[in-house]
Amino acid sequence: MYYAYKYRLTPSDAHCEELDRHRDICRQLYNHALYRFSQIPDDAGTVKQRVRSICGELPDLKQ
Repeated sequence: MYYAYKYRLTPSDAHCEELDRHRDICRQLYNHALYRFSQIPDDAGTVKQRVRSICGELPDLKQ
């Protein structure tokens, strides 16, 4: 049987700040990608094609 072990983390204040910063960056990127997706007209292709066009922009946004 497979058991999933759980560990409680107690990060320091510096680690908490760094984790918060990373979470904020991911949130901003997600919201921006969602905004860009909503700007693409529905007749621009299938949903999968529109999602792939946004995914193609993500590496440039990460820079």
